[in-house]
Amino acid sequence: MQLKCCNKIICLKIPFHLQQLRYLDVFDGGSLLRVIEVEAPNLSNFQFMGHRQVQLSLAVGLQFKKFDLSFPGAVSYVCSAFPPSLRYVEALSLGSWREMIDTPVLPSKFLHLKHLSVDLQAMTFPPTYDYCSLISLLDASPSLETLVMNVLQKKMLHESIVGDTSHLRQMPGHRHDRLKTVKIIGFSSAKSVVELTCHIIENTASLQCLTLDTTTGHPWHSCLTNYSGKCLVLHVDFLVEVGKGLLAIKTYVEPKVPSRVKLNVVEPCRRCHDLEPLS
Repeated sequence: MQLKCCNKIICLKIPFHLQQLRYLDVFDGGSLLRVIEVEAPNLSNFQFMGHRQVQLSLAVGLQFKKFDLSFPGAVSYVCSAFPPSLRYVEALSLGSWREMIDTPVLPSKFLHLKHLSVDLQAMTFPPTYDYCSLISLLDASPSLETLVMNVLQKKMLHESIVGDTSHLRQMPGHRHDRLKTVKIIGFSSAKSVVELTCHIIENTASLQCLTLDTTTGHPWHSCLTNYSGKCLVLHVDFLVEVGKGLLAIKTYVEPKVPSRVKLNVVEPCRRCHDLEPLS
């Protein structure tokens, strides 16, 4: 079942008698929707995408395998209002372009979660947000195998590690022995992003591949994949931050990467952009 732009719906209820329902996608394009109640007993895949937070009421006994949420504050909402139905989720995707508070410590754990995607891309993210708060989400996922994070900011206002003489924070956290693949899109010199990356490296004995993408991560922005044959124009401020991000990788991340881990660093095409590394 897929619902789009039902602008006059305030409360959406999926009743118990829809026992054949397996997939439910709800796309809210700016409607009055405030509450979603789900009772369909065999629903295993749920997706909600909207411009404002909704209240989820999930029946006891539901066991989601795939769960996607995208609205401002989605990360904090899932972590603070942890629904028991997510205890069995295997693939979780969270999208939020505004997190006003740091991710709180989870009261329970995603024991079966294998694939986690956290999309925090925005024109600019609140500079008070500490990306290291996501460590609590990682620690709540002991079976995690794949992690993809998008922290792209077209204008980065966080404290940069470039020129910072203080030491990196040593964040407490659990050891991970199943996490193999980590990808961070929009990697920047934001100090808490660098600290989070180093924390993952130091606490993941099973890590095999680490990809740090300093670009937008969009395939059509590459000169190799779009019809123009040239990388799409990036704002000069963004390119300056890319240079800082590359310097942060070389200075703080590369020395911590074990030889067993394949490190992939993605940067804008030097043929299309006059990008020189910072010294």
